[in-house]
Amino acid sequence: AAGVWSQEAVDHFLKFQRIGARDGAAIRWFHAANSKARVVEAARSDVHMIEADVLLRGGKGGNGDPVMAHPPETDSDITLQEWLEEIVNTDKGIKLDFKRYL
Repeated sequence: AAGVWSQEAVDHFLKFQRIGARDGAAIRWFHAANSKARVVEAARSDVHMIEADVLLRGGKGGNGDPVMAHPPETDSDITLQEWLEEIVNTDKGIKLDFKRYL
């Protein structure tokens, strides 16, 4: 279908010659970039897309600051704001998974 995000991502990376053919399988991912070290590693790597998880610090009883973590973790050494500041000047696409505690 027209406008599907994966097609748009493929077209973007093809347009900027980051991939050689219109093939979604050519897009390389960096998963779980949920710490300062991991996001720096991802930003410096040759991947196209970076995936990370966002939740509110402290879980159910937390103060509500969005941080980069995946349950069962409830805290991180990097906030969402800091994470975005690290990525904004790269040529990477991002996928954020927003988590919540019930």
